[in-house]
Amino acid sequence: MNRYIFDIRLKYRIIRHIILFIGTVLLFTFVLFYQDKSKSLSESLMVTLINSVFFFGYAYIVLFLLIPEFLLKNKIGWFMLLLLLVGTALSALKFAVSDEIFYASIAPENFQPGSMKGLRFMLVNTKDMTFIVALFCVAKFTKDYVFTESQRKKLEVQNREARQRLLQSQLNPHFLFNTINNLYALSLLQPEKTTEITEKVQQILRYIVEQSRHNFVQLTEEVDLAENYLSLEKLRYGNRLKVDFKKKGELSTWKIPPMVLFFLIENCIKHGSSPDMGAPWLFISIESHPENLWIKAANSKPNNGRIFKGERNIGNGLQNLKNRLAILYPSKGYSIQIDDREKEFSILLQLKKELNEMGSKSYR
Repeated sequence: MNRYIFDIRLKYRIIRHIILFIGTVLLFTFVLFYQDKSKSLSESLMVTLINSVFFFGYAYIVLFLLIPEFLLKNKIGWFMLLLLLVGTALSALKFAVSDEIFYASIAPENFQPGSMKGLRFMLVNTKDMTFIVALFCVAKFTKDYVFTESQRKKLEVQNREARQRLLQSQLNPHFLFNTINNLYALSLLQPEKTTEITEKVQQILRYIVEQSRHNFVQLTEEVDLAENYLSLEKLRYGNRLKVDFKKKGELSTWKIPPMVLFFLIENCIKHGSSPDMGAPWLFISIESHPENLWIKAANSKPNNGRIFKGERNIGNGLQNLKNRLAILYPSKGYSIQIDDREKEFSILLQLKKELNEMGSKSYR
């Protein structure tokens, strides 16, 4: 249906103009027939058909010639003058063709026998024609506005999706590189667990390939991914890494962008556990409330000088996360708080329920 209304190809433009003309003729035919019972339906149809040609001719001259060539070019004086002249000329021609029948039937209050071809009635008819043409103009520009808005929104969506794909592609190679290194190290240290490790890595990679195509995924799936990833890291670090993962509330009611929880955990390990030769710790908390979702990721800071210097050095990863959230959510739909202390670094992410109903549209 939208194709026949908005498609600008010549075929569809011709079809909708024909439909509009036929619809207008039928409408005014029935109006004329019921106003003047002395005329048969066929006579009313013929009179309306003849006069509709002039109405539509006037409308097309105004819409496709006078408005673009004069009004839109700020030649208002010329536009008004030509509008009056064209309308008067078409009115005179219409009276000559219809021989007073149409106007006397449609506007009997203005009809005086024998004087329909006078200047006064041509001006009155021009006014009536102009009113109908104005309605046509409003309808056309409303249609054009709706079409333009739909195209603009479509381009915005395409732009967001393109940026989203680009930003996600910056995360996946980094994770893949680290995962391969982890798999190699663990296979050397604990070869008896190679099969278990390989299966977990396969699950993680399969999740990335399948779910990272979407804007939103189930939070429970993100939690499964995070637990899988943490189990790999625990195998790598052994008892040296202390992990506290807390979940509260109904997590199944939420959807979040893919890889968000994973990134927060990976960021903590990368900047907390990896450079720390002591006993690093990691704290993850997910709290689901009816209207808000809180995700906190905190890690200990190493004592060897490799620490964050506030938000100025948060790196491309965290900045990419912010950019992704800015694309997928309105400005009030989320918030990120970064707390950089002497021995602890934490990120608190808040997502709001009423602004998190965008769905999970696939890129395909």
